[in-house]
Amino acid sequence: MATRKEYNACIRPYITGSKPKEQRKLDFCVGAKICSGKASSKEEAIQLCSLPKEPKTTIEPAQQASPPKNDSCASVINMGTWVQQPDGNGVCRPCLLAPVTQWYMDTLRAAGMGGLVADLEGAVDGGEVALAAKLDEVKEKVPDEVRARLREFDCHAQLYKGEEGGNQ
Repeated sequence: MATRKEYNACIRPYITGSKPKEQRKLDFCVGAKICSGKASSKEEAIQLCSLPKEPKTTIEPAQQASPPKNDSCASVINMGTWVQQPDGNGVCRPCLLAPVTQWYMDTLRAAGMGGLVADLEGAVDGGEVALAAKLDEVKEKVPDEVRARLREFDCHAQLYKGEEGGNQ
């Protein structure tokens, strides 16, 4: 629409009347799409309004804050890669997967993500490399706050020095 007055006149029928909240939200979205020219028909507008919303602001990788210099977890790598590397401290990396997996499962249960718990349980018998790869896969399927907690578990496992070396 060319002017604000024309836009307001166009959207008025979509926002008037008494309706349930969800219908009101859909009608407003449909009206906004049609009146702004982003959709040419009601069907197209409904389809656009049904798409999942993208975040309004995204931070490019180059813009992300770098970890603090004293961040001991900055060097943490994927568990699938880590479990296959030799350990210079004599720590059995595959042996650490059991507690890490349990920590993951407890966190996922608390977050109501039973399906991912079942995925991990199914990967237990596949060997340590498959289990570690599943831990990495699970991290990609969870919300950021859960992912941060799971990465903390990875960090603790990867920084573990054994009983004699002291636990960090």
